[in-house]
Amino acid sequence: MNKICKYIVVGLLGCFLMTGCQQEELPPVTEVTIDSLVIVPAYVDAEVVCKFRSNVTIEHAMLYLSTDSNFTNVEKILLDRQSPNLFTGKLTNLIDGMTYYVRYRISNIWSEIILDETEQFTTYPISAPVMGETEISDITFNSAIINGTMIRNGGKTISSRGVVYGVAANPTIENATKIAITNPGASLSCFLGGLEKNTTYYARPFAENELGVSYGQEVCFEVDTLWSGYDLGLSVNWAHVNIGAINPEDAGDYFAWGETSPKKEYTWMNYKYSNGTYGGMTKYSYKDSLTVLDAQDDVATANWGGRWRMPTGKEINELCNNCRWVWTEMNGVGGYMVSAKSHKARGIFIPVVGYMEGTQVINDKQYGCYWGKTMYEWNISATAIHINPKGYNTQADVRGKDRWTGMPVRAVCPR
Repeated sequence: MNKICKYIVVGLLGCFLMTGCQQEELPPVTEVTIDSLVIVPAYVDAEVVCKFRSNVTIEHAMLYLSTDSNFTNVEKILLDRQSPNLFTGKLTNLIDGMTYYVRYRISNIWSEIILDETEQFTTYPISAPVMGETEISDITFNSAIINGTMIRNGGKTISSRGVVYGVAANPTIENATKIAITNPGASLSCFLGGLEKNTTYYARPFAENELGVSYGQEVCFEVDTLWSGYDLGLSVNWAHVNIGAINPEDAGDYFAWGETSPKKEYTWMNYKYSNGTYGGMTKYSYKDSLTVLDAQDDVATANWGGRWRMPTGKEINELCNNCRWVWTEMNGVGGYMVSAKSHKARGIFIPVVGYMEGTQVINDKQYGCYWGKTMYEWNISATAIHINPKGYNTQADVRGKDRWTGMPVRAVCPR
């Protein structure tokens, strides 16, 4: 009797184990679908991310790849399982410019099915670069910024890129002014400076690889003769370049305070308002009590005209204390991008380009000194923007400099 009971127990246990180990089968094809699919084609490869919708766990997914929709010739590629029912894969050694068709075979250890759903994609053809749209922005009285994009590099290394512009339509790298862009990336943003008023300019970005040169959309424009500076949220607007400069990173010309033309040497002896002795002034002195430059002695007014002028000490202090100063480099020149702390406006780049004593530029690439319009103290110094190098707690402040010193000027325009 005990043996019989043992056999019954063993038999029941065997039946229970067989029931627990019954095979899990994939449902019919109507119950397995592609929940989401992303195929990112390139030139000779592509990335695949596919998620299946199923009420059972899928352990393997095989991609069938073919160049014809009937799948006459098929390449089988095993996808990588990232999570339950989510698979990814990289397709390599494809033909550029070819349309491909894909299907999927999914399986677990018990069964497999091939989905009827067919997807297709086309690889990019290897070619000259593919360009995007072109926009023009920040038109000033002598400059503009051309903004373009390169959608694809054509599958080849880019050998040169930038912007071409001139006074004739359809500018090319052979017949127009070319500005090269060396910074990596797809952006083709370029500053055009030194433009003439009453002149129509044509510009477009370009990119070149070994298969040829491609040009972006052409834009046509004239400078804004009424432009009055960048709004930084201050009491006056500030210019984008120094007096005498073409590009924002250029030093431009150096001037003694109250003089409107640059010169080769800066000393007390050749200063316009000096009597030849240190501290001996013939104008803007104790004798006349003048503390603000007259319009004819303001280099900004004399050179740019209109409402342009040099900044006062109060306006310099406002720029130093009410703006955000961020150290950066523009085309290899160090300086600060100065923008409003709370006002949505474009910033201006102010390069650190030193000052002149005698015939030498002093502290070039270390300190920046820019003239203001007002006297500072006594009768030998005038107000200036003093800009420190990178890393200082105080980026810029108001100081006095000897009037005979040669310094650049950043102009302002009343709002």
